[in-house]
Amino acid sequence: MNKKTDLRILRTKQSIRKAFYELIQEKGYEAITIQDIADRSMINRNTFYLHYQNKPDLLDTCMNELLSELKDAVVLCPISMNPFSISLLETVMQTVLEHISLNMTFYHSMLIEENRIYQFQAKMENIIKDKLIEGWKPAQGNSSLAISKELLIEYLGSSFMGIVIWWIKNGKPLPADEVSSQFSRIVAYGHLRAAGIAVEEKN
Repeated sequence: MNKKTDLRILRTKQSIRKAFYELIQEKGYEAITIQDIADRSMINRNTFYLHYQNKPDLLDTCMNELLSELKDAVVLCPISMNPFSISLLETVMQTVLEHISLNMTFYHSMLIEENRIYQFQAKMENIIKDKLIEGWKPAQGNSSLAISKELLIEYLGSSFMGIVIWWIKNGKPLPADEVSSQFSRIVAYGHLRAAGIAVEEKN
């Protein structure tokens, strides 16, 4: 296969995926037909089937490739949860947000509103949780926690994803580095202290 043919195949796949993402946002995954995708990407149905078996195959390919790219980016980030490092958690969050910025249409179609793909969100959250667990290296002689580690990881992973979804849904209202910094401070100090709200101690 020559280089010209390779480029043509790449462009066709990109066109199919772009059409697919747009249609998910417009009408939801279940309502999309192969003909819809073919019409939007200006190809015929036979061309679609040269690259993908069916609609679930297209969805799985898109999700797996993008999540693989995200995982590769996150894996390179150093992290430490014990002792906790604000700057390292910032790096992880910022890496995720910058990756999303490069693939905004896809992430919006996968994560936002009633047309979102729940399995994508679950897989993405697991990548974040795995990264948090990776950074958990208990200090020698002090491996116990005041609360359940599993509960804490679940809370942090859910909070992380909540911030990501808010950021996408609202069109990136704050720069990635600022969101990352604020999220890390919330994790480190609690939401009230991080916001500068005085807390009255119980007598």
